[in-house]
Amino acid sequence: MTKSKIFLLILLSIIGGIALHSFTKTPPMVIGGVFVFGTLVLIKSFLNKECGDFLPKVAFGTMILFLSLGLFRSAEVSKSANAVNRDFAGKKIIFYGQVASESDKRLNFSQYVLENERIGRVLVKTDLYPEYFYGDILKITGTVLEPESQIGDADFDYKNYLAKDDIYFIVKHPQIEFIRRGDKNLLFYLLTVKASFVEKINKILPEPQASLLSALLVGAKRALPEDLTSALKKPGTSHIVAISGYNISIISVMILNFLGYLLLPRRLIFWLVAAVILLFTLMTGAEASAVRAAIMGGLLMISRREGRFYDVTNAVVLAAAIMLFINPRLLRYDVGFELSFLATMGLIYIAPYFQERFSKLPNFLSFRDNLTATVSAQIATFPVIFFVFGVFSSVAVLANVLILPAIPMTMLFGFLGGLAGFVSLKLGAILISPAYLFLSYQAWLIKTLAMIPFASL
Repeated sequence: MTKSKIFLLILLSIIGGIALHSFTKTPPMVIGGVFVFGTLVLIKSFLNKECGDFLPKVAFGTMILFLSLGLFRSAEVSKSANAVNRDFAGKKIIFYGQVASESDKRLNFSQYVLENERIGRVLVKTDLYPEYFYGDILKITGTVLEPESQIGDADFDYKNYLAKDDIYFIVKHPQIEFIRRGDKNLLFYLLTVKASFVEKINKILPEPQASLLSALLVGAKRALPEDLTSALKKPGTSHIVAISGYNISIISVMILNFLGYLLLPRRLIFWLVAAVILLFTLMTGAEASAVRAAIMGGLLMISRREGRFYDVTNAVVLAAAIMLFINPRLLRYDVGFELSFLATMGLIYIAPYFQERFSKLPNFLSFRDNLTATVSAQIATFPVIFFVFGVFSSVAVLANVLILPAIPMTMLFGFLGGLAGFVSLKLGAILISPAYLFLSYQAWLIKTLAMIPFASL
């Protein structure tokens, strides 16, 4: 058994332990029993080194220990959630809180996550205006409520969806008093740059092109018009406005090519691209797909720099293990996380099959590559999409094949136009004009396909 395979099995053991506890709430006694069993297997193996099955037994015992580690980690996170003081629930109180993340703007209201030492993280729902920003200190007067378990779709567990981000309370339309700006840190400046960039795009482009470009480049999908958001879902194209490995890979290639033209040392290029990936991930809100893509991109660059073989499967599973160990609740309560990894595994294991079957098709404008990737991702994610949302898009393959070829050029000219907007809006408008044409085409195609009666089944 190779070291790479052993490493993979260990990672899968950790994930298996987290999954087991997430769905069964394994009792502490059972977790302890699993740990003891793994320890005994290892002890017995080392006491009988002469046996021919020494290495398989050691590997098995090690996997059992890491399985117990996954169980223990998930149990600890659940225990901390249960220890939250819920005495505030249902009471009208006054508290001070600091805005802990970027504002979440919807059609007719805004949401802010506030941090308070006594209560913890609180989701505050309020009017669109006045606006508040990351780091602001606010005085809140309102009734603290626990989130409802079910909202809308009966299969959506809203309470645990918020709990995965350590949010256990909601305050709806409270009285808000602005106190002061908070201390400015790195994330504050990154979000400020993001807001300014989006503002320039909004001044240069009309809707829905401006919102669609902002979603593509910096993940600002909450600003999308309601009709476009609805239209994106039916033909299975919501993923194009989600920050993923595809978006980050495009940005990385652009930067690598640009720095390569400057004849900079390879080591310096490596660290510059790594820094950009990190900053970009933070600026987009560090969503599951972006973090997974950032980890994979980092592993890829490290392997290239060190000259080591890059095992894609191990990279994906390592990214999953790291994220789940940090936050085990992602596995069960974050559909985006599940779809992100399933799509990636589809590209690894299913795509080769279709590459062979589609080998005779033309690859003009990456037609064959996009068809292969789309079909593979659709097959891999279908069980979760159908189980969670109860829908299936019959035009998803067609939509993605027609849209994906335009994404790289859209992002390139959109990025150049947005940057130029800081110097001159007229210059930005000139540079962004090709992106405007691509965006208009994408928006038209999405809405047209969404109107087909059988687009969503």
